[in-house]
Amino acid sequence: MKVWERLISLLAGIILVVLAVTLTLLAFGQAGPTILEELVRINDNPINLWALEVAIIALILAVFLIQMALRMRREEKTVIYQTQFGEIRITVSAIENLALRACKKVRGVRDAHVGVRADKLTGLDVYIEVTASPDMAIPQIKAEIESKVSDYIFETVGMHVNAVKVLVTKIAAETRTRVE
Repeated sequence: MKVWERLISLLAGIILVVLAVTLTLLAFGQAGPTILEELVRINDNPINLWALEVAIIALILAVFLIQMALRMRREEKTVIYQTQFGEIRITVSAIENLALRACKKVRGVRDAHVGVRADKLTGLDVYIEVTASPDMAIPQIKAEIESKVSDYIFETVGMHVNAVKVLVTKIAAETRTRVE
C-alpha cells in the first residue's frame, strides 16, 4: 500500500471513530441537542437503536481502516535470474551485502554504502558511496572497486552487472598513532 493510500485510510478511520463515538453518545442520550441529534430524530421519535447500529458499523470499519493503514508489510524485492539449471531468486539486499563485502576488501576504502537497482530491461546496476583513505589515488580505488564488485557478484551469484557507479563522498581523516 502506498503512503498516500495509508494516509487516506488512517484519516477515514479517525473520522469513523469520531462518528461512532458521537452516535453512541446520542444513542444513550449523553449529548445535548445538536444538529446531529436533530438528524437522528425523525418526526420527534428518537431512533436510538438506529444510531447505535450505525455507530457499531462505523467503529468496526474504523478499526479495520486504521489497522490496514498502520500495517507495515514490506515486501523484499527479488531478482530472478534464469540459468540452464532453472530459476535463481535472490533478494536485492543480499546483492547489496555481497557488493559491500567486495567493496570493503579494496585497499583504501574506509566505509561504504551500497545500493542496487535491478530491472528486467536494464539489468543490475550497483551504486556505491565510499569514504576513501587520504593516501590512496581515487581513480585507482574507483577502478578497483568497479572490477572487484562486478567480478565478485558474477562469481557468487552468476549475474552480470551492467554498471558499478562509485561516488567518493568523503576522504577519511588520517589516524595518528600515539606512542606513550
